[in-house]
Amino acid sequence: MNIDLLYGVGIFIPVRHLAKATDWYKEMLGFEMIHEDSPAANVLKVGDGTVTFCLVTCEDIEQPKFPQNDYEVNVYFNFHTNDVEKAHQLLSSKGANVGEIHDYGKVRGFDLIDLDGNHFGVVT
Repeated sequence: MNIDLLYGVGIFIPVRHLAKATDWYKEMLGFEMIHEDSPAANVLKVGDGTVTFCLVTCEDIEQPKFPQNDYEVNVYFNFHTNDVEKAHQLLSSKGANVGEIHDYGKVRGFDLIDLDGNHFGVVT
């Protein structure tokens, strides 16, 4: 496959209350709305827009559990940061549900949980 065909990734996130979830992602993570299709969904971008998040209104949300493994992974994807302590402090001060910072050798990070129980990692 020619890698030049791909330029980004879109991630779909189930949410119960679209407006509240949209505000959370904008306020907590600095995402920017690029498409509104309320009440069904909203699309937000991260940074330059090569990564987008589509928040999709769902009635029943069942959070997937990452399978048991020997790599200490418990989330499906991570957000990257240059300063894990600063990110943790900022999110904590805004009232986000964050876990403790863990050291995994060359990588340090913490868990972040949104309003609907969606789990993410934040790592350096």
